[in-house]
Formats: sequence, structure tokens, C-alpha cells
Amino acid sequence: MGKTVVSWSTVHGQSGTTANTVALASMFGLDYPFRSLLTHTQLTFSTLESLYSKGQRAKGFEDAGMEALERLVKSKLLKPDAVSDYTDTIYKNRLDLLFGNQQERDAEDSDHILRSILQVAKNYYDVLWIDAHSGVHNATTRTLLKDADLVLVNLPQNRYVIERFISGQDFPEELKDKPYIILISMYDESSAYSLKNIKRSNKIKAPIFSIPYETGFKDAANQSAVTQYFHRLLQVKKGDPSYSLIHSVRDVNTAIMKQLGYSAVEDDGL
Repeated sequence: MGKTVVSWSTVHGQSGTTANTVALASMFGLDYPFRSLLTHTQLTFSTLESLYSKGQRAKGFEDAGMEALERLVKSKLLKPDAVSDYTDTIYKNRLDLLFGNQQERDAEDSDHILRSILQVAKNYYDVLWIDAHSGVHNATTRTLLKDADLVLVNLPQNRYVIERFISGQDFPEELKDKPYIILISMYDESSAYSLKNIKRSNKIKAPIFSIPYETGFKDAANQSAVTQYFHRLLQVKKGDPSYSLIHSVRDVNTAIMKQLGYSAVEDDGL
């Protein structure tokens, strides 16, 4: 049975949740011989998908993604080994992308469909990476947080937001007794509110890491070239402008491997 990693934030639009999820899942796929599925909870097309492609598909949209799997769920024909047939391959046998529908769905119906798809997918994939809605007002988000094997809590380098989470004001009930990792997104190493100071001024029991801002990654995202970006940096060396980001992402993935109980066996990548 595969493991579920839910990437989530207390606030919307400030924490780089989608970018972090894409970076971690991509590098994980290149570094480790595990099969991963990356998706999101919006069911419709999201910015996550645009980072990997132009959003234009050679085949009809209804023949793949959530649109196709929804029909299989409703007809009770969805099998674990069939899920990958309806995904985009990012890195062969390592990372698949499950994209959303063209049309909006009823919230309750969408929640049931997504949960059904993910439950079946766990029987085929080793890791499911899920980019979840921020906050806890969404029923699907609450369910995912509760059922996750690991939660990635994405927070901006903002003292107010971080302290509200650490103090419990924005700490969801679903995270109690749940393993989670804190990620400080778009991290500025020159800021006075450094990771060291964040740890010093807050009683943080969970692992905490920084994910630095990197211009090359931003450009790759804007050009829908994230697949090539990470593949090119598989053997990145010190001195490369992207080294700090790749090094940080790999540190987080090492912690994720440990939390999921997987052996940290790397190979030479793809």
C-alpha cells in the first residue's frame, strides 16, 4: 500500500505550496526508484499542471485525467494498474501527473470521486503527492490531512503566519498526533528572520526546513519547463545558481523518506 504525502498551508497564495510540491515530487522521482503520482484537489485544471506543460494535450481531455477516472469510479471499473493509463508521464516509471477536469463538479460529489481515485491509486503507486487546498474550510482538505501518512506544512517567511501556526491558532485538529514537516517557502537567507531565529524563538518539535527562492526555477515554471529543469540539475554542482534549491529539496526528501519508513536507497537517476 502506497503512502500519501499531503502538501498544505494555513494561508492561501503566500506559501508556494504548489511550487514546493512540484519541486519535491520531481526531485524525488529522479533520485529514488519509487513510483509516484502527483495530483491536486481542485479537480479542475490548476497551475500545478501548467508547470509541466502548456496545458494542451494531443488527445481529447476527456480521455485522460480525472475526467476519465471519474467515469470508471462511477461504473465501479477502476483498477489500480489502470490509473497510470490516464495520467501524463513526467519521468517514466517514476512520476506521473494526474490532471483535473474541464468542468466544475458538485463539491460533495468531487470529494467522493477524488477519495475513491486516491484509495485505488495507493495500491499501485508507492507515494501519492497531493497539493491540497489551503486552510481547513474545505471538507476534502480536512479528510486528506486526517488520512495522510505525512503532511508538509508550507509557510511563508512571515513571523505572524509562522507564530500563529506554532502557537496553535492556525493548527488544525487533523494534525494532532500526525507526523508533519514545516517548510519555509521562498526563503531569503539574508533576512533577519532566518531559519535559525525561527527555531530559536518558537518551540518547534516538528522537523523544519527552508526552500529558497530560485530564479531559474521560477523561469522554468513560467515556461512550462519544470520537467527539463530538474532533469538538467540531477548532477548539479556547487557554484550553480540552482544548487541551494536542489540541495534543500533533497534534504527535505531525505526527511520524507525517513518519515514514510522507506529505505534511503538512491540510484543514479533517470
